[in-house]
Amino acid sequence: MKCNEARRMVVPFVKKELSERDMEAFLNHVESCEDCMEELDTYFMVYKAIDAIDTGAHDELDFKKMLAEEIRSARHCIFRRKASRIFQGVLLAVAEVLLIFSISTGVQMKQGTSDSMFERAILRLNMRQREDAVEQLMETESEMFSFASDETEEAETIDLEEETTDVGQ
Repeated sequence: MKCNEARRMVVPFVKKELSERDMEAFLNHVESCEDCMEELDTYFMVYKAIDAIDTGAHDELDFKKMLAEEIRSARHCIFRRKASRIFQGVLLAVAEVLLIFSISTGVQMKQGTSDSMFERAILRLNMRQREDAVEQLMETESEMFSFASDETEEAETIDLEEETTDVGQ
């Protein structure tokens, strides 16, 4: 943006009459151009002083601080609107994906195809759960087997000891 374009936007900015796109371009220029910032500062001060006189609220006004707050507020507003548009786009994309998924599942069900994407996903999940359960059973079984074999070895050792003591007597 050129300085003469920015200067034409000073009053509309102060009066909050700029579109979001114009406001963003204006703020980008003003924040990087000292001359235009000075002009904005002057106009802002005049408009706020007149407003303060009209409303009777003219206790020590800090125009620099007020302008900085106005710019921060405008930037925040621009950010919120952009974030809202992005969120709406993402939400629309998710809705489209769900719609496509629903339509394809409905078509498959209408055609009598038993393996819809949803059913295949559930079957895969069930298969994985079954595999996990079998794996846990095998681990438990091997632990029980190792425990049982340990007990058997102990019992055999005790029997051997008893036999040797019986033979020795």
